[in-house]
Amino acid sequence: MRITSIPRLRRCLILRQEYFIGADAVGRQIVGEARKVYYTQNTFAVRSHWLRELVHDELASDDGPVHVEPLVRRMVVTVDLRHVYDVDRHASKPEDKEQSEVVDDLEHLLEFENAEWIGIEIRGDGALDGSDLLTQQKIKEICKIVKKLIDLFQDLVTIRKVQRKPGDYYNTFHDLKSYWKKPAVQAEENLRRCRASFEELMQIQIEEWTREVPKVITADQSYWESLLD
Repeated sequence: MRITSIPRLRRCLILRQEYFIGADAVGRQIVGEARKVYYTQNTFAVRSHWLRELVHDELASDDGPVHVEPLVRRMVVTVDLRHVYDVDRHASKPEDKEQSEVVDDLEHLLEFENAEWIGIEIRGDGALDGSDLLTQQKIKEICKIVKKLIDLFQDLVTIRKVQRKPGDYYNTFHDLKSYWKKPAVQAEENLRRCRASFEELMQIQIEEWTREVPKVITADQSYWESLLD
């Protein structure tokens, strides 16, 4: 990831605004070229609830916000287990809204048509492999949009659980992308015999969560038995 000094960041910001450079033909050309270099040559790291502010550059043009999705090449988005920065948006969320704010945010990534890498990092406590309750709930919440991103961008997408424990200098992480693979026939057999690995359980579970028409669990079935039908 390219590290840019504060003075250089300020110069880049000025060059990307018509307010400072001018809205005539020359000014617009300078701003356009500066915007292209800035968004194509940097790697952006943002929390999911700030993503919509990044992709809509409000200061670039006097004519209104500029959509920069086609310009961005590399992006890593942090999904917090708890929305500690997002209280106001959740308080105003309509009760009949079908999907969560974080899914709304991540849907912006579908427009990154020229992306070279899109990273999604689930950050928070709990098990690094995602087996704790909070991470399970978060994976279930975002599994459909993550599947869409993987289907669209294939190997250009990464998703992992990330933690930094007190006293540690570096983050530790666990790759979660294999959970979105289609489960093998043997995985279902292993589940029947109560010998499935956690990875196999997650593959079976995410396949169920992302199913367009959910199955109906009958009264004589357990949850895990329903996944095998």
